[in-house]
Amino acid sequence: MKFRYKVLFVNLIILSVILGFTGYLFVYRNYKQALDVELRNAASENNMVKASIEYELLSVLNSETYKISDDVSRIAKRVDSGMLLSGSTLYIKLEDNIVYSGAEDEETIPGEITTDQTTDSKRYIYQDNGKQYYVYVSSPAYINNANLYIITRKDITNVYSQLNDNLQFLKIISIIVLLVSALIMYLISVLLTRPLEKLNMITTKISGGDYSVRADIDTNDEVGELADNFNTMAGSVEDHVEELKDMVKRRDQFVADFTHEMKTPMTTIIGYADSVRHLELSEEERDMSLEYIYSEGIRLETMSQKLFDLIYLKDNDIFMEELDAAELGEQIEHLMQPIMKGKNITLKTTFEEGTVYGDAELIKTVFINLLDNARKASEERSVVSFTGKVKETDGNKVYEYLVEDTGIGMSEETRKRVFDEFYMADKSRTRKEGGAGLGMSLVSIILEKHNADIDIESEEGKGTRVYTRWRMESEDEEEA
Repeated sequence: MKFRYKVLFVNLIILSVILGFTGYLFVYRNYKQALDVELRNAASENNMVKASIEYELLSVLNSETYKISDDVSRIAKRVDSGMLLSGSTLYIKLEDNIVYSGAEDEETIPGEITTDQTTDSKRYIYQDNGKQYYVYVSSPAYINNANLYIITRKDITNVYSQLNDNLQFLKIISIIVLLVSALIMYLISVLLTRPLEKLNMITTKISGGDYSVRADIDTNDEVGELADNFNTMAGSVEDHVEELKDMVKRRDQFVADFTHEMKTPMTTIIGYADSVRHLELSEEERDMSLEYIYSEGIRLETMSQKLFDLIYLKDNDIFMEELDAAELGEQIEHLMQPIMKGKNITLKTTFEEGTVYGDAELIKTVFINLLDNARKASEERSVVSFTGKVKETDGNKVYEYLVEDTGIGMSEETRKRVFDEFYMADKSRTRKEGGAGLGMSLVSIILEKHNADIDIESEEGKGTRVYTRWRMESEDEEEA
């Protein structure tokens, strides 16, 4: 069942209960008021009749011809014809006998109306015969040692007829009010739930793959807040989906690149190994073939090691400690000097005193890769500089290492993609130098693990400057 119909039915049930209860109280109140009026009128009428009968009995009480039953009957008849209103009937009861009845149905007088009644009390009894309703009023009197009861019966059928009419009117009015209210509440529920239907339609579109849709609902209520939150959620979902698509795309590209990078050296190794095994080669050709097999094997080993490091670092935490920044730089210099000299490249270094916080071996890996890239990009007899100094960034002290070369530089596209796995700007040069396109990806992950920053400035044909900034204290110390 739709929400709007639930709202409609619930409101109708509540309205019908309230309307029925309120209407019943109103009708019942009118009924009680009318009944009280009739009872007061019946009592007043009974009092007047009693007073008249008593007065006339007193005037004939000492008469020689006085006979109480005959005189009471005669006086009651005269009073009945002169004082009682239409719909009222008089009964006179002397002791246990009815001596006067203004109607033929005196046997219907309730016997309990005079039972044990004292002279100073008045008694009321309601009675109905299925068609008409009556109220009996009894007033006792004591005349010449005899108990006399003046009983009047008043027809109050009109009160119950009015009650039935009011109840019937209440039913008709309730039905009309409920029908009109149902129409109004339905229209209101349609207006109130229309934004929810819009949200439902948008949800259906999103579930169908259209993540760009948004809810155009401008109301200053909970539905408006829901729409705003929904739009925020949809935006987050869209961004996340785009990230997932990009991640899948990069994963597929990674697999394709990895397959390609594995295939190239394996093809070379298999080709030269097959030549050595089946062909008669000169010693020079044989040595050349073995050199190719060896160099490609080294490249496979390097690639597999870096790939392992990438996977390991993504899923594991690292051990962090305080390190001497200058000493760390000198250790990296000693590691890279032989490699630089192999290409007649001069490595210049200067380091200020300071500290960095991190894993020494991983930091070394970062600069070995950066310096090796600088070596590959530089011509023979050129200069590569590696420096370090303390700087202040955003109110925090950091240690900044700079790797600078005057080599071939990078294009804007290369600079944007330099951290992608297996990306190589100059594949022939990189493969010639034994690279696999994983070094900068590894650098990026190590920097991320250390919460360090990297900036690359480069211009084609003029060289590259790579700045890395490292925290000089642990996160716990910073918080303290």
